[in-house]
Amino acid sequence: MAFVHCHNCDWQQDDFWDFGFRKYGYFMKWGYNPFSLFLSYVFGRGGYWRPRRIDHDDWCAKELGWSRRDPHSWWLIWWQLKRVVRKFVTQEWWTWNEYKKDPDKYCPDCGNEGLCID
Repeated sequence: MAFVHCHNCDWQQDDFWDFGFRKYGYFMKWGYNPFSLFLSYVFGRGGYWRPRRIDHDDWCAKELGWSRRDPHSWWLIWWQLKRVVRKFVTQEWWTWNEYKKDPDKYCPDCGNEGLCID
């Protein structure tokens, strides 16, 4: 996974996505994309679907912009859904192949053509 960013204006996007399935041992795993991340937060190990209060440190809640220290797990589902939709809307190039095929690679904020991939 790699993400694209601009050194001129500090614009960046999420890592390139992968919508395919990969074999991990005896299991199949969906690649990295906003949908698989959201499903892992909701239904994964320790997921937020089970109703309860989630205990977070004060610094974590402040850094994430939460107004309360111990949010309810279903509120966190809503928060994660908003994050996924924001990633989905703001992603310029979804996959690595799409980025390679684009002849006009420039920063959507400042227009700089010197994008960097990490």
